[in-house]
Amino acid sequence: MTTQRISRLVLLFFLCVITLSTAQAASFVQGRIYLKDGRIIECAEKDRIQLPKHAQDVKLLRRAYYKDKSKEIYPFEAIDSIVCWHVAAPEHLRTFIPAPKIGWMWVYMEAPAIGAYVYSEKGYGIDNNGGIQVLYKQRSLSRSRTAYYLRKTGENDFYDVGSASRNTKDVFLERIAAYIADDPALAESILQSNSRNRSQIILMLGTYLPQQN
Repeated sequence: MTTQRISRLVLLFFLCVITLSTAQAASFVQGRIYLKDGRIIECAEKDRIQLPKHAQDVKLLRRAYYKDKSKEIYPFEAIDSIVCWHVAAPEHLRTFIPAPKIGWMWVYMEAPAIGAYVYSEKGYGIDNNGGIQVLYKQRSLSRSRTAYYLRKTGENDFYDVGSASRNTKDVFLERIAAYIADDPALAESILQSNSRNRSQIILMLGTYLPQQN
């Protein structure tokens, strides 16, 4: 069997370099679940939240590593957001939101006028130094889906600008520029960018300032 035929798990590194062996363990984290009815579900020291993927409900394991553990389930549609951290790096908070018709997304960047989000079909993990893990599976002829989404402040719909696991191409820049055409200077800067790193392009949106009609 050739190397190309072997399905392999690849991690997108947004903060730090990690090893494959840490991916599964980092899917169980501490955090808070914010419900749409205003309630906040807290983790105690020995509790863990299992990071969800797709449009899964959220599982909270009370006394997760003990024989008397119990499980609480919170429905996808009832959750506003979850804020999570690795037990070894509680200062690094990671936020995930449920997006209807898309699934769970990691909040990559939020600015006053726009937010950027990452969707991963294979899910997420948090490393012991707080780094986010966005997982995808690659085969010789296909790969699992990852994507960047944008949403302007005050809007409900998310705008898909392309894969989060590829190098920058003109079409990626053009999609972003079209979405932020109400900030012509920034749109032009993005179109003229020479960066091949999509995450760097997305971070440029932190200065987005739409013109008023």
